[in-house]
Amino acid sequence: MEKLRIIPLGGLGEVGKNMTLFEFGRNILIVDVGLMFPESTMPGVDYIIPDYRYLRDKKDRIRAIVITHGHEDHIGALPHFLREFPQIPIYATKLTRGLIEVKLTSEMRKQTPLYTMKPGEKIRIGPFTVEPYHVSHSIPDAVGLGIDTPVGLVVHSGDYKLDHSPVDGWPTDLGKLAAFSQRGVLALLADSTNADHPGTTPSESTLTRALEDIFRQAKGRVIVATFASLISRLQQVMDVAHSFGRKVAITGTSMVANVRMARKLGYLDVPPDLLVSLQEINRLPPHQVTILATGSQGEPRSILGRLATGRHPSLRITPGDTVILSSHTIPGNEESVHGVINRLFQRGANVFYHPIAPVHVSGHASQEEQKTLLNIVRPRFFVPVHGELRHLKHHALLARQVGMPKDRIAVVENGYILEFTRTTMRVGDRVPGGYVFVDGVLVGEAVDVSVVRQRDELATSGVCTVAFRYDVRKGRLVGQPVIKTAGFINVEVAGEHIQRAKHRVQQALNALRPNTPPSEAEKKVERALSDFFFQQVRNRPVMIVTAIPER
Repeated sequence: MEKLRIIPLGGLGEVGKNMTLFEFGRNILIVDVGLMFPESTMPGVDYIIPDYRYLRDKKDRIRAIVITHGHEDHIGALPHFLREFPQIPIYATKLTRGLIEVKLTSEMRKQTPLYTMKPGEKIRIGPFTVEPYHVSHSIPDAVGLGIDTPVGLVVHSGDYKLDHSPVDGWPTDLGKLAAFSQRGVLALLADSTNADHPGTTPSESTLTRALEDIFRQAKGRVIVATFASLISRLQQVMDVAHSFGRKVAITGTSMVANVRMARKLGYLDVPPDLLVSLQEINRLPPHQVTILATGSQGEPRSILGRLATGRHPSLRITPGDTVILSSHTIPGNEESVHGVINRLFQRGANVFYHPIAPVHVSGHASQEEQKTLLNIVRPRFFVPVHGELRHLKHHALLARQVGMPKDRIAVVENGYILEFTRTTMRVGDRVPGGYVFVDGVLVGEAVDVSVVRQRDELATSGVCTVAFRYDVRKGRLVGQPVIKTAGFINVEVAGEHIQRAKHRVQQALNALRPNTPPSEAEKKVERALSDFFFQQVRNRPVMIVTAIPER
């Protein structure tokens, strides 16, 4: 008897890069292809995408990609994936499709069949029948999925919360979830992001009141930083700015593109003459200006990151500005975000951020909502998804509290294969499911874990380079070595140490026998100088030693 295999390649063990495979026979359905923002220990990395090498010899089995909503952690890796797996059909709701189209190159848009799906439809994809249903989240047009498979119905919650007064007026479809339950649900895969948050998540509509309070007291410009894909949040800021007689300027390439697309599709209602250019705001009094910007996660190259360091080409933070960071800080980004906040304060801005002000509302269900979902769906098996291991474990405990047996709950991380029959669930072998780093045009092996570790070591210890001419036949130094350091010791006070280091190079080479290979000479010098610097300053810089052989 063939089994359904569910294989998470991202989102289980971290917040972000969500990607899950549903495999039956020679058919594979993919749900979401997202990215993850780097942690502070990953210098130079722009973002991280799923490791999908498992699919490389199965391209002919991939039937389609279904996207739950338009946030970066669910669509951000699509351009990379489609370069390697072109012409795979993608199903998404209207707004999500628009956000995907903004991300794809014109060539990808021509090659990729993009289909608009609506909640309530039934979409036949190979042996799977997909039924999207509406969920409340922090972006319009978000859906969960009922996926009917040959062994039973699987419900994938997507990112959701049970908001009874959402900004878009469209709450999570509890009736559809109850209908799924009546049919019998084999397995529930549910969002765990807020599994350690007691109670319920506040409604998105409460944010409007918090924004109004801040705008009311702001004497100068108001700069709001948030994700470019948070369309509902952009609408709220524009509405509040308009009510206070302010104009709005949009900055950041991705935010400008998303606003243009959302307006075109009717998901943003922008009053006439509200939007102005960055050039026009300089001619307006500060109390009439609002700026929407990217950079709420402390990204150094973002608009807010450049404003904090004074590197934006046309904008400057001035005393009297009010800055609002309207987003949740993704785990791992705390240090970067706090650094940006501190620099903004240094430049005279008044900064509002969670938790000192209620300027962000989570789009994810908290504990009581998660228990409600479990009680409505009543699945035979439960798999917590979307979160770090601590979130998955907490979500499993909640499932136990509502009566699910322990042996019907599977807490797994990326790569583990879950095998289902109509009555059983088994955790199988593990396939690759780690991090793939993206740094500019470098992806994967060109900038792997070893490269990131080296960067971290360079950032921690600095570097010392040594070059010397080397007489191979005599095994001796020729002339004086050249020693340079960076990030290790202040060059203005390093003179004495460098002179003694040169002497140590000569001593190390004098101990060699004639005809010692240059590579051995380099190792000898590297060990000698590493020990020397540790004795002198209690630190070992990264050593790069080059012998220039002379015969």
